[in-house]
Amino acid sequence: MGCQITCGKKQEPPALDKEVQSSEVPTMNIAREKFTDEQKEIVRETWNIVREDIAKIGVVTFLRLFEKNPDLKDLFVPFRGMDMNQLRQHEGLREHGLRVMGSIEKCVARIDSPRRFDAMLTELGHKHVVFNIKPDYFELLGPQLITAIKPAIGEKWTPEVEEAWMNFYHLIVYTMRVAMVS
Repeated sequence: MGCQITCGKKQEPPALDKEVQSSEVPTMNIAREKFTDEQKEIVRETWNIVREDIAKIGVVTFLRLFEKNPDLKDLFVPFRGMDMNQLRQHEGLREHGLRVMGSIEKCVARIDSPRRFDAMLTELGHKHVVFNIKPDYFELLGPQLITAIKPAIGEKWTPEVEEAWMNFYHLIVYTMRVAMVS
């Protein structure tokens, strides 16, 4: 959802500390089936809360991603060699976080329009292929996004809200993965 696209240069992905295995895309769209109408409503309702602090959530998501997977920082040319304190202050991190959160907002807006949802994420998936971004990297982002969203939602955060957001994110990743491997 951005990374090297932001920088305009194609780079080789870094080796990860732990090997990321490429998964085959399932033939049945299990992700779409798991994301229920009730969960769609939960995501829509809680998105209105998330939107209030969208920039902070975007930054926190990527800071956590880089803390957990430091080698992924090298996918972003402007962030190479920066420590976490420098990164925290870097305007490019805020901009990238906002772009990713903007993509999620577009997904929320298209939640009931599978063709528009798929078309947007297919295009986004293709953009990431150009820069040799592995589909499995998106799996690393999901838990960090959920962790960043949770405090914004506060006491309204429940196991049902968490499951709705996880299923929504898995649907996003599934759709991008299909585009990236086909």
